[in-house]
Amino acid sequence: MSDTPTERPLPRRGGSARFVALGSALRLLKALPGPVRERLLDHTVGGVSAAPPPFGDVLRIVGAAGGIPDGRRWQERLLAQRPDLRAVRVHDVVDDADGRLRIRVYRPPADAPTARAGFVWVHGGAFVLGGLDAQEAHWPAIELAAAGIPVVSADYRMCIDGVHYPQPQDDVLTAWRWARAHADELGVDPDRLHLGGGSAGACLVAGATLRLRDEGLPLPASLYLGYPVLQPHLPPAPPRVAAELATVDLVSDEWVREMMENWAGSASLEDPYVSPGLADPAGLPPTYVLTCGLDGLRRASEPFVERLRDARVPVPQDVLAGARHAPLNDPSNPHGQEALRRLRTWLTGGLSAMAE
Repeated sequence: MSDTPTERPLPRRGGSARFVALGSALRLLKALPGPVRERLLDHTVGGVSAAPPPFGDVLRIVGAAGGIPDGRRWQERLLAQRPDLRAVRVHDVVDDADGRLRIRVYRPPADAPTARAGFVWVHGGAFVLGGLDAQEAHWPAIELAAAGIPVVSADYRMCIDGVHYPQPQDDVLTAWRWARAHADELGVDPDRLHLGGGSAGACLVAGATLRLRDEGLPLPASLYLGYPVLQPHLPPAPPRVAAELATVDLVSDEWVREMMENWAGSASLEDPYVSPGLADPAGLPPTYVLTCGLDGLRRASEPFVERLRDARVPVPQDVLAGARHAPLNDPSNPHGQEALRRLRTWLTGGLSAMAE
């Protein structure tokens, strides 16, 4: 481990007062009556299609809002389009008194075959956005459960108001321990539980799995890293990849670095639990890495795939050509549907199925 630096200041950005005002307006929105709030939030739901504002301004918005809620009307539309999903049994488990447990449990339909695998799933959101109602949290979970895979969708504290590493990762580990302790209720052997996350959630689960490895605790049956953010500095892209990325508007390297600095807080960015892309991956379980062709984060995830292979970790990888970041955050996105299909194949069939 590296020496611990002092906590980093908030990135300085022009126009910060405007973004604080926007965050304050969002805080007021949260206090509106439910139906009104839901109608307004419904306009904010959707996938990631363009570069966001500078990270410092995103942080100011979220901080002033005290966290940004997710609407639920999109879930009603999804059920209307897919009535088969109504058979999935869903309930929340919350226990802040003992380890910050906030999860949503998705059990397959009562007439589903015996589960061969279970999945603990962690949404992304740059460590500052998202919750159990976010599309990336709810949609993959309910779809996998409908296919016979019980899912525990885990929430975690956002990196605002003084929250930084290791608190969000601790929450992920709390959810993981709950899933193992209640595996019989989920209908799956605890050794058949897999762990995965998208984007920042992938960073959290990768670091959490490294902690489990280093503490000699049971590891997940496999690890799923969807379009992961793994380190603060993105290596240069090979010429072919650079040419593909030059065609789209991406978050800047500075944006990624500031996001990771905010997540790290006073911890070193070289800490492998903070930046798992810098870790020695030897001893990790089989790991499936999904990257998106039009996503700058592939500049770190694809080299990490090579490090996993060098460490003799079984590691299939898919690159969704033409896909932007976070396809699992949009049920209407064909890339998201393909990403979900491949994830389901991985959980139910493992390495041999991915080669087909």
